[in-house]
Amino acid sequence: MDWLIAAAHQTSTSTSPAWLAPLLGGVGAMVGASLTSTVAWRVLSDTKKARKRAEEKEAAATITAALLEVRQVYRNSDVGSGPAPDNFDFWSDYLSSKLGDAEVAAMTFTSKALRQRLTSSLDLVIWGAHDSRLLYETHLGSSRAVAYVAHQDAMACLGATLRGEKLPDPAEAWKTADDQMKYQAELERRAEAGE
Repeated sequence: MDWLIAAAHQTSTSTSPAWLAPLLGGVGAMVGASLTSTVAWRVLSDTKKARKRAEEKEAAATITAALLEVRQVYRNSDVGSGPAPDNFDFWSDYLSSKLGDAEVAAMTFTSKALRQRLTSSLDLVIWGAHDSRLLYETHLGSSRAVAYVAHQDAMACLGATLRGEKLPDPAEAWKTADDQMKYQAELERRAEAGE
């Protein structure tokens, strides 16, 4: 860079052509503008990544808080039997109200695999509360077992994501419950469509 400045300040007694100084000044301006643009682009990119990371941390906190609250409901109540609390007709409606913000927060994550795992786990916590066929087919025996498997999977996935690790493999019980839930949903869809 010093040579560029020196060339631009040469006296007129120099043997260099008169057009050289403006050319070198133009080249310097282009190099400076290029560097400035690169740095600005990099800062903008880093800012977007930092903002997305902050949004994902906030979403993880929302989901975790909702799951912990529902875990207490499962511990303190006989979820799925008896009347649902707070004037809800069904336990699934009550649990949906508790996990609504978590379901929305799950859509924040950029990873499609994570979104799918979280959504399935939240659905298992909700539908496992009353679906006797789901409980029978998965051999888990109780809504608490289904909720526990789903809760553990969601927490493991969130932890891995926040640490920057790949998603853990789902437990066999989680896969069985998720497959059965999806199978039952497909049967219901076909029945409604008249297939």
